Amino acid sequence: MRLKSEFITNSSCASFTILKYYLSPHQIELIHDHIKESANFIVHRGPQTEIYNGPHDAWNIEETESTIEGDTSMDNFDMTWFLLQIGVNEDHIQMRGCYGN
Repeated sequence: MRLKSEFITNSSCASFTILKYYLSPHQIELIHDHIKESANFIVHRGPQTEIYNGPHDAWNIEETESTIEGDTSMDNFDMTWFLLQIGVNEDHIQMRGCYGN
């Protein structure tokens, strides 16, 4: 019988970057307040009505002079869906993910 003694994780993470050039000031504000603002769009979610938007689902949002970036260690909140709901062009979103084994 073999036993695996290494650390095992099933956690995942994700991040995104968007050039601020493509965003309005209002969209930037909505991204910063994505948990609160997501409630305004849930009605339009369609067949998938469950959305994880509790305080513990919030992404870390950072803003530089030229970009807005977000990251999370657990990607429960559907940030891509939210960005599309607030009118961000999908071609302007650079999403990345990573997964533990």
